[in-house]
Amino acid sequence: MKAPKKPEIDRSIYAMPMFVTFPTSDFALAQEIYGAAGFVTLATIPGPGGAPSLLHLRRERYQDILLVPGRAGDAPRHQVSIAADGIDLSDIASAMEDLDVEVAGPRDTPWFTTDLSFTDPDGNTVTLTAPRASEYQTAAAWASEHISGDYETAEGLDNASKSAVDGKDH
Repeated sequence: MKAPKKPEIDRSIYAMPMFVTFPTSDFALAQEIYGAAGFVTLATIPGPGGAPSLLHLRRERYQDILLVPGRAGDAPRHQVSIAADGIDLSDIASAMEDLDVEVAGPRDTPWFTTDLSFTDPDGNTVTLTAPRASEYQTAAAWASEHISGDYETAEGLDNASKSAVDGKDH
């Protein structure tokens, strides 16, 4: 099995603008599962008796997961989507084949991404989502015709300006 491409890990401590906290019943298994998806254990915080009370996982900058003690059913199921541009999602799926994890994908979505989802034994789901670069022009044209809102395209043309220029209500 080919090891998945690992993203560049930013190991600095910073104020995280967003993170998710997942309960886990097995820290060692969780580290193995999330490690197969490209996460590293950035920090371990011990609890009473020295056992881990929190594992701080990171994949890329601002892609942080905190694991805390818990079991499936102790809390609602959690789900998070994380950008995974420039990696082969098939390699990650292969790396997870022999782990106690449910894997779905990689699969193409109607919104021009390819997604790989995995659910750990505690019911936490992570979706790694990558844009399909080969379809960028098609996606941009589709968005221009079908999506409404106050957004900007990659070219920096905001939706309100397009409406004023071409007379369409985007």
